[in-house]
Amino acid sequence: MDKIYYKVERIKTTPQGRIFCIRSNMGTTFEMLVSEEQYLRFELTEGAEIDDERFLSIREEMLFDNARRTAFSILACGENNKKSLINKLQAKGYSYELCKNISIYMENRGYIDEKKQIGLLCDTYLRKKFGKLKIINELVVKGYQREDVMEFVQRELKEVNFAENCAYIIENKYNPMPQAGEELKKMMGALMRYGYTIIDIKKAIDIVKERSEGDA
Repeated sequence: MDKIYYKVERIKTTPQGRIFCIRSNMGTTFEMLVSEEQYLRFELTEGAEIDDERFLSIREEMLFDNARRTAFSILACGENNKKSLINKLQAKGYSYELCKNISIYMENRGYIDEKKQIGLLCDTYLRKKFGKLKIINELVVKGYQREDVMEFVQRELKEVNFAENCAYIIENKYNPMPQAGEELKKMMGALMRYGYTIIDIKKAIDIVKERSEGDA
Protein backbone atom coordinates (compact mmCIF):
# COMPACT_ATOMS: atom_id res chain seq x y z
CA MET A 1 0.00 0.00 0.00
CA ASP A 2 1.33 3.44 -0.95
CA LYS A 3 2.34 5.72 1.87
CA ILE A 4 -0.16 8.54 2.38
CA TYR A 5 1.09 12.11 2.50
CA TYR A 6 -0.48 15.53 2.08
CA LYS A 7 0.42 18.78 0.38
CA VAL A 8 -0.73 22.25 1.40
CA GLU A 9 -1.81 23.56 -1.99
CA ARG A 10 -3.13 26.92 -0.86
CA ILE A 11 -3.74 28.99 2.28
CA LYS A 12 -6.69 31.36 2.01
CA THR A 13 -7.24 34.29 4.37
CA THR A 14 -10.84 34.91 5.48
CA PRO A 15 -12.48 37.04 8.21
CA GLN A 16 -13.00 33.80 10.21
CA GLY A 17 -9.35 32.72 9.98
CA ARG A 18 -7.02 30.88 7.59
CA ILE A 19 -8.19 28.02 5.42
CA PHE A 20 -5.69 25.28 4.61
CA CYS A 21 -6.50 23.70 1.24
CA ILE A 22 -4.83 20.31 1.47
CA ARG A 23 -4.69 17.44 -1.02
CA SER A 24 -3.51 13.92 -0.30
CA ASN A 25 -1.50 11.87 -2.76
CA MET A 26 -4.58 9.64 -2.98
CA GLY A 27 -6.52 12.54 -4.54
CA THR A 28 -8.64 13.48 -1.50
CA THR A 29 -8.94 17.22 -0.79
CA PHE A 30 -9.55 18.90 2.55
CA GLU A 31 -10.32 22.45 3.64
CA MET A 32 -9.43 23.17 7.26
CA LEU A 33 -10.43 26.47 8.87
CA VAL A 34 -7.92 27.43 11.57
CA SER A 35 -7.56 30.41 13.86
CA GLU A 36 -4.66 32.81 13.58
CA GLU A 37 -3.17 31.22 16.70
CA GLN A 38 -3.38 27.76 15.15
CA TYR A 39 -1.96 29.03 11.88
CA LEU A 40 1.13 30.34 13.64
CA ARG A 41 1.47 27.23 15.79
CA PHE A 42 1.18 24.74 12.95
CA GLU A 43 3.89 26.52 10.89
CA LEU A 44 2.55 25.34 7.55
CA THR A 45 3.25 27.16 4.32
CA GLU A 46 1.93 26.76 0.80
CA GLY A 47 3.63 23.84 -0.89
CA ALA A 48 4.56 22.13 2.38
CA GLU A 49 4.25 18.35 2.49
CA ILE A 50 3.23 16.50 5.67
CA ASP A 51 2.86 12.82 6.47
CA ASP A 52 -0.32 11.11 7.60
CA GLU A 53 0.60 11.22 11.31
CA ARG A 54 1.29 14.96 11.21
CA PHE A 55 -1.93 15.61 9.28
CA LEU A 56 -4.05 13.69 11.79
CA SER A 57 -2.32 15.42 14.69
CA ILE A 58 -3.04 18.85 13.20
CA ARG A 59 -6.64 17.90 12.46
CA GLU A 60 -7.20 16.59 16.00
CA GLU A 61 -5.63 19.67 17.60
CA MET A 62 -7.62 21.97 15.31
CA LEU A 63 -10.91 20.28 16.18
CA PHE A 64 -10.18 20.37 19.92
CA ASP A 65 -9.29 24.06 19.82
CA ASN A 66 -12.37 24.90 17.78
CA ALA A 67 -14.65 22.87 20.06
CA ARG A 68 -13.09 24.50 23.11
CA ARG A 69 -13.78 27.98 21.76
CA THR A 70 -17.34 26.97 20.96
CA ALA A 71 -17.72 25.63 24.50
CA PHE A 72 -16.53 28.93 25.98
CA SER A 73 -19.14 30.75 23.87
CA ILE A 74 -21.87 28.38 25.08
CA LEU A 75 -20.87 28.74 28.74
CA ALA A 76 -20.73 32.53 28.39
CA CYS A 77 -24.44 32.50 27.47
CA GLY A 78 -25.59 30.68 30.61
CA GLU A 79 -25.13 27.89 33.14
CA ASN A 80 -24.56 24.44 31.69
CA ASN A 81 -23.70 21.09 33.16
CA LYS A 82 -21.57 18.55 31.31
CA LYS A 83 -24.55 16.85 29.67
CA SER A 84 -26.08 20.06 28.32
CA LEU A 85 -22.68 21.24 27.06
CA ILE A 86 -22.12 17.92 25.28
CA ASN A 87 -25.57 18.13 23.66
CA LYS A 88 -24.99 21.69 22.45
CA LEU A 89 -21.54 20.89 21.08
CA GLN A 90 -22.90 17.84 19.26
CA ALA A 91 -25.56 20.08 17.72
CA LYS A 92 -22.66 22.12 16.30
CA GLY A 93 -21.37 19.02 14.53
CA TYR A 94 -18.65 17.79 16.88
CA SER A 95 -18.31 14.09 17.70
CA TYR A 96 -19.59 12.73 21.01
CA GLU A 97 -16.12 11.65 22.12
CA LEU A 98 -14.67 15.12 21.47
CA CYS A 99 -17.62 16.79 23.20
CA LYS A 100 -17.19 14.54 26.23
CA ASN A 101 -13.47 15.39 26.43
CA ILE A 102 -14.24 19.10 26.17
CA SER A 103 -16.82 18.85 28.99
CA ILE A 104 -14.24 17.16 31.22
CA TYR A 105 -11.66 19.80 30.25
CA MET A 106 -14.07 22.56 31.25
CA GLU A 107 -14.97 20.89 34.53
CA ASN A 108 -11.34 20.27 35.50
CA ARG A 109 -10.56 23.96 34.99
CA GLY A 110 -13.53 25.15 37.02
CA TYR A 111 -15.69 26.45 34.17
CA ILE A 112 -18.34 23.88 35.09
CA ASP A 113 -19.10 23.29 38.78
CA GLU A 114 -21.78 20.63 38.94
CA LYS A 115 -21.77 20.36 42.73
CA LYS A 116 -22.53 24.06 43.03
CA GLN A 117 -25.25 23.72 40.37
CA ILE A 118 -26.81 20.79 42.23
CA GLY A 119 -26.90 22.87 45.42
CA LEU A 120 -28.60 25.82 43.71
CA LEU A 121 -31.16 23.58 42.04
CA CYS A 122 -31.90 21.84 45.34
CA ASP A 123 -32.63 25.23 46.92
CA THR A 124 -35.08 25.96 44.09
CA TYR A 125 -36.78 22.57 44.40
CA LEU A 126 -37.11 22.91 48.17
CA ARG A 127 -38.79 26.30 47.74
CA LYS A 128 -41.25 24.53 45.43
CA LYS A 129 -41.80 21.96 48.21
CA PHE A 130 -40.59 19.02 46.14
CA GLY A 131 -40.12 15.76 48.01
CA LYS A 132 -36.74 14.05 48.17
CA LEU A 133 -37.54 11.52 45.43
CA LYS A 134 -38.64 14.22 42.98
CA ILE A 135 -35.55 16.30 43.73
CA ILE A 136 -33.32 13.32 42.96
CA ASN A 137 -35.23 12.49 39.78
CA GLU A 138 -35.20 16.08 38.50
CA LEU A 139 -31.44 16.34 38.95
CA VAL A 140 -30.73 13.01 37.27
CA VAL A 141 -32.99 13.95 34.33
CA LYS A 142 -30.98 17.16 33.92
CA GLY A 143 -27.87 15.04 33.42
CA TYR A 144 -26.17 15.04 36.80
CA GLN A 145 -24.56 11.77 37.87
CA ARG A 146 -26.81 9.80 40.22
CA GLU A 147 -23.88 9.12 42.58
CA ASP A 148 -23.16 12.87 42.91
CA VAL A 149 -26.85 13.62 43.42
CA MET A 150 -27.29 10.94 46.09
CA GLU A 151 -24.13 12.04 47.89
CA PHE A 152 -25.31 15.66 47.97
CA VAL A 153 -28.86 14.81 49.05
CA GLN A 154 -27.71 12.51 51.84
CA ARG A 155 -25.18 15.03 53.10
CA GLU A 156 -26.88 18.39 52.61
CA LEU A 157 -30.59 17.58 52.90
CA LYS A 158 -30.48 15.27 55.90
CA GLU A 159 -31.82 18.04 58.16
CA VAL A 160 -34.71 18.94 55.84
CA ASN A 161 -38.07 18.08 57.37
CA PHE A 162 -39.81 16.66 54.30
CA ALA A 163 -42.84 15.61 56.35
CA GLU A 164 -43.30 19.24 57.38
CA ASN A 165 -42.98 20.36 53.75
CA CYS A 166 -45.57 17.76 52.77
CA ALA A 167 -47.88 19.01 55.52
CA TYR A 168 -47.53 22.52 54.09
CA ILE A 169 -48.83 21.29 50.72
CA ILE A 170 -51.74 19.47 52.35
CA GLU A 171 -52.74 22.52 54.37
CA ASN A 172 -52.56 24.85 51.38
CA LYS A 173 -54.02 22.59 48.69
CA TYR A 174 -56.45 20.32 50.55
CA ASN A 175 -58.76 22.19 52.87
CA PRO A 176 -60.31 20.37 54.55
CA MET A 177 -57.96 17.41 54.32
CA PRO A 178 -59.75 14.23 53.16
CA GLN A 179 -59.96 11.65 55.92
CA ALA A 180 -60.65 8.44 54.01
CA GLY A 181 -61.84 6.85 50.78
CA GLU A 182 -60.99 7.79 47.20
CA GLU A 183 -60.27 11.44 47.98
CA LEU A 184 -57.59 10.42 50.48
CA LYS A 185 -56.07 8.02 47.95
CA LYS A 186 -56.04 10.75 45.30
CA MET A 187 -54.33 13.16 47.65
CA MET A 188 -51.68 10.61 48.61
CA GLY A 189 -51.10 9.78 44.92
CA ALA A 190 -50.58 13.47 44.14
CA LEU A 191 -48.13 13.83 47.04
CA MET A 192 -46.19 10.78 45.85
CA ARG A 193 -45.87 12.41 42.42
CA TYR A 194 -44.43 15.40 44.26
CA GLY A 195 -41.67 13.06 45.41
CA TYR A 196 -42.79 12.28 48.96
CA THR A 197 -42.47 8.81 50.42
CA ILE A 198 -45.39 7.02 52.07
CA ILE A 199 -43.65 7.51 55.44
CA ASP A 200 -43.38 11.28 54.86
CA ILE A 201 -47.01 11.49 53.74
CA LYS A 202 -48.31 9.62 56.79
CA LYS A 203 -46.25 11.82 59.10
CA ALA A 204 -47.56 14.91 57.28
CA ILE A 205 -51.15 13.76 57.71
CA ASP A 206 -50.53 13.35 61.45
CA ILE A 207 -48.99 16.84 61.61
CA VAL A 208 -52.02 18.36 59.88
CA LYS A 209 -54.43 16.49 62.16
CA GLU A 210 -52.59 17.64 65.30
CA ARG A 211 -52.70 21.25 64.11
CA SER A 212 -56.38 20.98 63.24
CA GLU A 213 -57.17 19.59 66.70
CA GLY A 214 -55.07 22.29 68.30
CA ASP A 215 -56.97 25.02 66.44
CA ALA A 216 -60.37 23.51 67.31
